[in-house]
Amino acid sequence: MSKTFVLFTSVSGCRALLLGAWLLLLAPTAWSAEPGSTPGADESLARGVLRAQNEALLSSALSERIVSMPFREGEHFRKGEVLVGFDCGRLTAEMRAARAGAAVEARNATVQDQLLRMAATGQADADIAHYKQQERQAQAEVIQEQMKGCQIVAPYSGRVVEALARVNETPTPNEKLLNIVSDGQLELYMIVPSKWLDWLKNGSELQLTVDETGDVLPARVERISAAVDAVSQTVKIVAQVEHSPASVLPGMSGQVTLTGNRPPTAER
Repeated sequence: MSKTFVLFTSVSGCRALLLGAWLLLLAPTAWSAEPGSTPGADESLARGVLRAQNEALLSSALSERIVSMPFREGEHFRKGEVLVGFDCGRLTAEMRAARAGAAVEARNATVQDQLLRMAATGQADADIAHYKQQERQAQAEVIQEQMKGCQIVAPYSGRVVEALARVNETPTPNEKLLNIVSDGQLELYMIVPSKWLDWLKNGSELQLTVDETGDVLPARVERISAAVDAVSQTVKIVAQVEHSPASVLPGMSGQVTLTGNRPPTAER
């Protein structure tokens, strides 16, 4: 009896559905064997998709005009560089006003303390003055935290996949602005039959032949999903690609061959 499985990478929303449908059409029969037969070469073949170790859709809680987005699609950036800059003139003015208000309330609290020592005011009035000072100070701190979002800096070195906003636009809070991926080693994602867990372990050696470039990349199993899909009887495997040329990009796919452990001979 012939069995077929499909490999895909996990992404959100419609992207996941489109990618899954694409791999369904693309993936050939990945393993087959009649009960009691000796596994052939096809039983150690699979399909896999490459992903960057880090990928992010950046957004901001601010709703201010974008004044700078220095990196375009495909361009490289370094960790700590500004990816998106906002016009925060309004927040700067609000910060000055909040700090001035806090200074006024601090002065009033000091006067109330002096009056209390002279028995010219009550304890309640002195306490209220201090509470108002704390309230104004907290308002200033809230604005200061908001201003941290005036610039979105790169969390790691990498490249821009897609810019979802443009300079002079005013995005809504938490709107997606920039899709980025990290530099460095790639990860190989695949879905394999759960019966492979009898012999496929962390550290098992793989070899990926990339469809788009023809490059042959060595990889090693790094993580195995903690659960098996009960319906399809498959499990997600993540392997670390040891070396990859600059021409190999996240999103490329190919055929994976087991170069280390092989399936054992099926028992009759």
